[in-house]
Amino acid sequence: MRIFLVGLSEGFARSVARYVNGDPRVALTGVAPSLALAGIMLPVTQTALALIDWAALGASPTDSLQTLRLGRPGLRIVCVVSEADAYSAESARVGADAVISKDEFAEELEALLQGYFGERGALCGGRDG
Repeated sequence: MRIFLVGLSEGFARSVARYVNGDPRVALTGVAPSLALAGIMLPVTQTALALIDWAALGASPTDSLQTLRLGRPGLRIVCVVSEADAYSAESARVGADAVISKDEFAEELEALLQGYFGERGALCGGRDG
């Protein structure tokens, strides 16, 4: 599973890279600080899953989801939100494939990836715990 990050902080990107390290089925393919750059990079990187922080981008999920999917058909979009984030409900409403919490990120990402792989048990051996 090729994962791309949009709008997530550099520190968060490093955490995701450490998290997926060690699992040959998962790779971090890129990071973009803006939707415009993500739109250019996603088709080139052949990414399957985009993790997006709408609040950091200040973007509307409605238009952005459609734009990203037009550029990369079949792209799964997962919104990463704070518990009190106004984007949480809107992301789900406009068709995000999943919404996961920053506070429970590791557990929720692992469960999400297990669902995509259809497997049980530990997935990403390189995570911090």
